[in-house]
Amino acid sequence: MHTVDAAGLAIGDDQPPRIMGVLNVSKESPYDPSVYDEPDEAAAYVDEELIGEGAHIVDVGLESANKRLDVLSAEQELDRLETAVETIESVGGDAVFSIETRYAEVAEAALDAGFDMVNDICGFADPAMPEICREYDVAVGKMASPPDLERPGAVDDVDWATARSPEWAERADYVDRVYEALKQHGLTEKTIVDPAFGGWSERKTLEDDRATFRRLREFRGFGQPILVSINRKNFLRSLADRSTEAALPVSLAATSMAVERGAHVVRTHDVAETLDAATIGGAFAERGRTVDGEVTVSELDVRTAGDVARHLERIGADRAAGEPFVGRVFELSGLGPAAVEALDAAVADTGVVVRGGTNGVLVGGSLAELTGLADALDDEATADALSRALGK
Repeated sequence: MHTVDAAGLAIGDDQPPRIMGVLNVSKESPYDPSVYDEPDEAAAYVDEELIGEGAHIVDVGLESANKRLDVLSAEQELDRLETAVETIESVGGDAVFSIETRYAEVAEAALDAGFDMVNDICGFADPAMPEICREYDVAVGKMASPPDLERPGAVDDVDWATARSPEWAERADYVDRVYEALKQHGLTEKTIVDPAFGGWSERKTLEDDRATFRRLREFRGFGQPILVSINRKNFLRSLADRSTEAALPVSLAATSMAVERGAHVVRTHDVAETLDAATIGGAFAERGRTVDGEVTVSELDVRTAGDVARHLERIGADRAAGEPFVGRVFELSGLGPAAVEALDAAVADTGVVVRGGTNGVLVGGSLAELTGLADALDDEATADALSRALGK
């Protein structure tokens, strides 16, 4: 799993979960407690309610995400940016400031004015966005979205038969479409992927969001940190029959689960409580990395063949070979030709499954099988690294 540096804030498996607090400078935003249009009041809110309660990142929104409202143009967003800039200049606390926008020119203006990162709700639909983020060397949240600046997050409305193929569209379910949307236009080195929870389309159902949440581990297949925005979302509160105002407990339960399933950043209006829930989830997350010289062994957080298939795809191996890996699965990187040969030679009598790709090797099996592999390896560096990853 790649660790992203967001203006000095490390985000990744070997870091605690990060909390992204929300500030909106749009009067039409649906959640009133986070909405301000006066810089002094907004700055006080950021200092007291966001940074003061533990937010690592402050995400500033210029417009409402309500799909029933007209989309603002880049020019209209730029008109509101002045308020956002005045706000962050007045904040006394320390945080990473993120600008939420779909437009590259707005992102560039915000970065020039002092913002630290970008939160792109349209998934690089503006083709200049990834290049701007690379040029400024900033972290960027990329939300799953069709390649359309007018319809952020509406991946179920894409004509996937044309975008991919009729055969793919026939067999793909909703989560497959979200995953594919995140692949469109690629990723930067500092991309944080966002599966787009929430009511971004009239066609999207609550069960679609629940399926995405159940399969959240699959998004670790990108090898990039994951951002989730699930605070008081309807797919959760409807399960407990709670209004938005009464939905904090269900959000906190889901936050802990999301972090345990692989989320690295949680976007929220309820910072203090969400930080506690994320801390609990992080304490029980089963992820780790062992480094020994040039060999890196990372245990992958997988539960299903689908989880494994995403990782196989990422390293350039056959994704159809995921079933035998369900158990304990490790990714080995940094292996030289001799180490690969030693691994192949040691596998024969262990029962361990090995699949190599252009960018790495996956090994999977039971604890006993993997321990036998470590004992049988002639390559000392790989054997020692794998043994330590197994807790030996």
